[in-house]
Amino acid sequence: MKITKKVLLTSALYILSVAGWGQNTSEPAKGIKHELIPQIMTRGEYRRGYQALADTNQKPAAFIGQRTRLTYKMTSDKFDIVISAQDIRIWGQTSQLSLDTATRLSLAEGYGAIKFDKINNLKIGRQIISYDEDRIIGSLDWAFQARRHDLVLFEHKNDSILTFHIGAAWNQKSDYYNTTVYGVPKNYKTLQYLWLFRQMKTWNISWLFLNNGTQHSKTISGKKYYYDRYSQTFGLNTNIKVEKISLNAFAYYQMGYDAGILNASGDTKYISAYDLGFNFNYKAIDWLNISVGGEYLSGTSQNPQKQNQSRSFNPFYGTNHRFNGYMDYFYVGNHINSVGLVDTYLKLNFGKGKWNYFVNVHNFQAAEDIKDVKNSTPNKFVSMDKQLGQEVDLSFLYKISDGVSIQAGYSQMFGTESMVAIRGGKTSETSNWAYIIFHFRPGVMFPKTGLKQ
Repeated sequence: MKITKKVLLTSALYILSVAGWGQNTSEPAKGIKHELIPQIMTRGEYRRGYQALADTNQKPAAFIGQRTRLTYKMTSDKFDIVISAQDIRIWGQTSQLSLDTATRLSLAEGYGAIKFDKINNLKIGRQIISYDEDRIIGSLDWAFQARRHDLVLFEHKNDSILTFHIGAAWNQKSDYYNTTVYGVPKNYKTLQYLWLFRQMKTWNISWLFLNNGTQHSKTISGKKYYYDRYSQTFGLNTNIKVEKISLNAFAYYQMGYDAGILNASGDTKYISAYDLGFNFNYKAIDWLNISVGGEYLSGTSQNPQKQNQSRSFNPFYGTNHRFNGYMDYFYVGNHINSVGLVDTYLKLNFGKGKWNYFVNVHNFQAAEDIKDVKNSTPNKFVSMDKQLGQEVDLSFLYKISDGVSIQAGYSQMFGTESMVAIRGGKTSETSNWAYIIFHFRPGVMFPKTGLKQ
């Protein structure tokens, strides 16, 4: 077993002993409370055409995954400590007699919080964070490992006038002696953000600014040079609710440079991109909610004459599974720096008591031109129809008891030839996906993992 696993296991045993002491001794430390929060999420999935259209003779995939998480919280008047260890595994990935080294034992959270007063605190360490509808920064609870950040976070909250958070991170792969070259792919090197929030009687509004720094390398005369590039994302998010009607709308603009977008000379391109979205919800009757909405994520045309800068919006660290269909064709480790997306949808939620049913229908179009490879020539660019297809998502939730629930769903994508051009596969094949989840989460009210309604 690796050293890191030994350390985490030893820490978990220590947490158990400390928590037990804090809860069971007759004279616990004054003002200090201990809490242990267990969690298990087990999900089975069937995939054929998940994230890309199924191809001819493609065999389906089926597996069961599990997250087992134990969170320890110590709270006091002056400071808090949160330690959350988790084991991520696919059922059967190791033999029942083998050393259990193939699974992923990790730290979901591990931070300390200094409380300056009732409304100001400073969190230092690994944290799971999310803001607004999780579009730019989200917890990504759908993924077994979730999304976590190693950062310093100042929080000014519970203020009747203004709440704000300021976060900052600096990442390195190792404790180097003479370099700050960052060797972890697909991750930021440095990050800073500011989130402002104002709650009013029937509506709220927030503003987010994110400065994202990534590393770029370029070889000149046989020598490799490293330098950092920064992009800025900022925008507004608002929610309005009046009786049976609610509206959510957001608008984000992205500028600067990104190390993953290069021009012909190998330098980074300038970014000018945006993301616009709205969701209108009407509670028709006690057990029926109707939502209509859409989202426009700008993209970059595949026409070489229109590629002097990048217009592809990147939602970065959001819970992207909640948006643009549950089959994850867009912005879930894919579709970045592509032709963008126009997503319009209708969502129905039938809910009463312990039951909830969801029917979501999406229509997808490209925001920019897709190259028609068959008909384009070096001197003539021919674009394809921007229509990408439709997706239908059927889901249901049932609360078995407090802290225990079941969630399941079935989705199917009806793609076009334009979808084939950007994602591959065949339109003649059935592309579908199904899942079932069992949640064990004491203290959490009826969890809805990955569902946005």
